[in-house]
Amino acid sequence: MPGFLNNVQAAAAIGIGAGLFGFGLAKWWVERWNEKNPELMKQNEIEIQDERNQMIRNKAQAVSGEVLRWLVMAGAWVSIFFGAPLWVTLAFVGVFLLKTFLDLALVAYYQRKM
Repeated sequence: MPGFLNNVQAAAAIGIGAGLFGFGLAKWWVERWNEKNPELMKQNEIEIQDERNQMIRNKAQAVSGEVLRWLVMAGAWVSIFFGAPLWVTLAFVGVFLLKTFLDLALVAYYQRKM
């Protein structure tokens, strides 16, 4: 079928297909490794479920969220400095505010839940 996809669509399809193939190959390799090493798989499951490791992961995710939020605000300042269109600056500020309000809402939710 000539002309079914233009060049951009074909390139995107090839990229998506290659990414999915790589993902499937990696999952297959990990599962095969787990089958060959059941004792390590069991130890990994215990470590994943460990309360201390879960706390460490949660703390790391919270800190990375804070860093990302302030990087978004820095992006807004950079867009102002370089005279980017107003919508770019407002998009940065909107993402910053969305993240801030989402944080506040989740804090309130978890304070009631815990």
